[in-house]
Amino acid sequence: MTRRGTGWWGMIVAALVAATPAPAAPAATPAGTTIANTAQLTLVAAGVAPVTLDSNTVTIAVDALVEAAIAADVPTAPVATAPQPLAFTVANPGNAVTVYRLAAAADRDGVTVATIAADTDGDGRYDPATDRPVSTVTLAPGAQQRIFVLASGALAPGAAITATAVADTPAAATVGATGGRASATVRLVDAATPAARLDKAQSVAAPGGGARAVAGAIVTYTLTARFARDCAAAEVSDAVPDGMRFMPGSIMLDDQPLADAGRLDGTTVRIALGDMPAGAVRQIRFNAIIL
Repeated sequence: MTRRGTGWWGMIVAALVAATPAPAAPAATPAGTTIANTAQLTLVAAGVAPVTLDSNTVTIAVDALVEAAIAADVPTAPVATAPQPLAFTVANPGNAVTVYRLAAAADRDGVTVATIAADTDGDGRYDPATDRPVSTVTLAPGAQQRIFVLASGALAPGAAITATAVADTPAAATVGATGGRASATVRLVDAATPAARLDKAQSVAAPGGGARAVAGAIVTYTLTARFARDCAAAEVSDAVPDGMRFMPGSIMLDDQPLADAGRLDGTTVRIALGDMPAGAVRQIRFNAIIL
């Protein structure tokens, strides 16, 4: 017998969290910096004062390294009236002042990008009076700039808007691992869509075979948590009901075994999933025996 549903004794605790872009990494050594180094040799002999000898000095000039980074401030956004400003943050992980060319596009016909604007006053909110349209941003090493992509047209759940930053690379510069190009995407969701859902299924293995729910039968419970939006501190809990006993050592998370210690609260299985990004799916299984 298989039954699906949330069940009164299976619950998930999940809260929406407004994601913020990670801070830019510390700036690398600036391009053009001259690094000098001198080694020393110390000699110590009995009855003689220590003598220190310097090596010749070697120098090296740091080349320009061009990199690109961009992140969506939130991976999903509710569908709203058009034009809708979607926030992204462009960052310069390289070591030279770099100009980034900006572009954005939608993956649905009928959805267009009206403009890209810089968050001029840095308040994180789009204001057409102050946040002017831009096609490029110039960033010092380690600096970042929030931009707004204004999408319009047939906005609907499931549409995705992708912003791209492409670095202008001087001929003498070295292009890093990113290739001087980075993209990030925001997907639109229905504002009424729940942040997450929990589905529960069960299967029964009776002693000697079959699926009859008799004494001694082992019931495997499968809990599948799906996250439509970013959720913070998600936890799944499932209390073993009266008439059954939890089977030690049976807890699995995404097909990996978990120790009972810290996961079993009396007769309740509790699994802390932590912060879950939009689109994540986690599956928990455990066994109980019918008394």
